[in-house]
Amino acid sequence: MGSLGALLSTLIMTDVGATVSRYKRNGIYWLIAGFLFLNAYIFAVIAGALYLATLYPPVVAAALVAGAFVILGIIVLCILAYVRARDRRILLENRRQSQLQTGLIAATALSLVRQQPLLAAGVAVALGAFLGLTRKKSGSED
Repeated sequence: MGSLGALLSTLIMTDVGATVSRYKRNGIYWLIAGFLFLNAYIFAVIAGALYLATLYPPVVAAALVAGAFVILGIIVLCILAYVRARDRRILLENRRQSQLQTGLIAATALSLVRQQPLLAAGVAVALGAFLGLTRKKSGSED
């Protein structure tokens, strides 16, 4: 049995090692692609500013580009606020549903305890298992 455990642990470690190296490789490729896209974005902004500088004075062209980015930043912040509020509503609804389920199960268990005490012990074990499996660990919301 000991050699089987050693073999299984070797297989698991091999798979973990392959997975880690694959994630590292993919991470490096994503980093390179992100760097290249960032450079393309910077040069596109410069090209846009140079084009606007032919139509307007350079200071006005720079102010127009900066204003456009401020507006885009405000739009992104509004989207972020909307998504966070939606996630908060979903979390509260899930919590409310969980509390309703818990109350219903507890009421059912109490009525069962009065009628059939031996069956109630089995229900108590099932209730504990159900609550243990359905409750999610609370993490930070931010």
